[in-house]
Amino acid sequence: MTLLRIHAEPEDAAVNPSDVAALVAATEPVDVRLDEVHAGPVQSAAGNMTVRLVRGEPGFAYDPEADVLLVRLEHALSCFAGQDEDNATTIRANHIVAFNVVGELNVHAATVSAWIETNVYFIAYPYIRQFFTQMTATLGLPPVVLGYMKRDEWPFADATSETAAPAEDPVNAN
Repeated sequence: MTLLRIHAEPEDAAVNPSDVAALVAATEPVDVRLDEVHAGPVQSAAGNMTVRLVRGEPGFAYDPEADVLLVRLEHALSCFAGQDEDNATTIRANHIVAFNVVGELNVHAATVSAWIETNVYFIAYPYIRQFFTQMTATLGLPPVVLGYMKRDEWPFADATSETAAPAEDPVNAN
């Protein structure tokens, strides 16, 4: 059995790029799956549809029994005619990305957050794009094809563990 220890820490802690690289080396993606979907009501199928994608705060959890690190990514896509945001069709989706942990690692929550931002989103995004294209077409809307992600335009956001702990206590995130 491998061990991934995720330590809580103060919010202003710096992330060492070599720690993120070690986390990349110690994990292997095995699955991207849809976890939850809420869609509708369909308000308009106008050809001049405006589309807005908003992502939620990512989360993560570690299952030491299975040596699996799970990352949950949340997105909401709003589709509306022209500028009429009050009559939007909204699709909310959560995806789970599962990683086998193949090496022992001792990391901080900030390192996991940085890994999610710099690696996990780029692994999962093609699946997320395809989901929204299929879902909009299924709802009778013009199929939405999202643009690709650009590293220099991607905002950094902190992921949260499903297990909370005081900053001084290390925790195996479950």
